[in-house]
Amino acid sequence: MAAAEGPSPLVELAVGEHVAVITLANPERRNVLDLPMAAALREAAERAGSTEGVRCVVLTGSGNTFAAGADIAELEAASSEENLAYNRELLAAVDAVAAIPVPTIAAVNGHAIGGGLELACACVLRVASAKAKLGLPEVRLGIIPATGGLVRLPRLISPTAAAKLLLTGDLIGAAEAEALGLVNAVVEPGLVTQEALAIAARIVGAAPLSTRAILDSLRNDGGLPIAEANRRVEERLATVLGSADRREGARAFLERRDPVFSGS
Repeated sequence: MAAAEGPSPLVELAVGEHVAVITLANPERRNVLDLPMAAALREAAERAGSTEGVRCVVLTGSGNTFAAGADIAELEAASSEENLAYNRELLAAVDAVAAIPVPTIAAVNGHAIGGGLELACACVLRVASAKAKLGLPEVRLGIIPATGGLVRLPRLISPTAAAKLLLTGDLIGAAEAEALGLVNAVVEPGLVTQEALAIAARIVGAAPLSTRAILDSLRNDGGLPIAEANRRVEERLATVLGSADRREGARAFLERRDPVFSGS
């Protein structure tokens, strides 16, 4: 992994051969998603997504917190118009993570509350610390999850389970989150990023064109009628069938060796 860099001291971006790691780096404030953090995160996500050779992105937080969401004191002191403007900026940052054109993994190393969970939900996969707490408590603050959580959570877990979390504002532990399908794996504290990087290594070992085709279907076909979704899948299949990677994959299987994919 290359030395960490970033658009601001609030966010670090480390780029390896095929994996980029974005780290929220304001542990003193529990990686609060304020306006400076939102701007830095958006830039880091766009940079990671446009870096040649990157096939997977891991997103995590420094210290013992993934992300704590908004600063409630700052929201209280702001006008409604200022809060709406803030929400738009944070939504843009979360959407920039969701738009990264390669698989993304949230390494939830600690609590992911409010905007922090909305940010994790913008990733494709999630790995959580056994001590992490996750939830969207906005309803208890007189607001709603408006940076993606209200829309994405019911698409990640059952609508009834999402409704309970959204309407009660309850926080849940990592084990319950895994049972609901909200996180893919729960590991001991201190091993979260390691596990996320292990998953990333398996992803980048697969054929890049196939990976992107699957990701495109996951992101765009879920709400379509099955026949239309299958039509789009066939279009993607036609593309990968003509690729050098498809031929390499078949040869490697027949020769009982690991494939070496070129992404072409």
